[in-house]
Amino acid sequence: SDPSVRGVLALAPWCPPGDPVDDLAGTRIVVLHGDRDRTTGPADSAVYVRQARTAGAQAGMVLLRGGDHAMLRRSRDWHRASAAAIRRLLRPERDLEGWTAEACASDGPLLR
Repeated sequence: SDPSVRGVLALAPWCPPGDPVDDLAGTRIVVLHGDRDRTTGPADSAVYVRQARTAGAQAGMVLLRGGDHAMLRRSRDWHRASAAAIRRLLRPERDLEGWTAEACASDGPLLR
């Protein structure tokens, strides 16, 4: 709820049902999740992203094909995606672009 937080990159997050989203209006959120994650559910993250959008956040999700919770499979892709998302999230004066913008505009998670 801190107003200085304008962007969030969530890596394989735990998003339990009912996790609050009311304070997310105006925040940019990108969730990166492996599609083989069996520790935290990608489906729960997708629900959270939809709820965050309803609350007024600019939110999107990218599923990394073959990625797991430990982020060891395709680790280079996790690092590249994280760095790219952070660069885009930290520029409040500019619109999101590339796959972050595509994820935030998509009805469901992007698969990469």
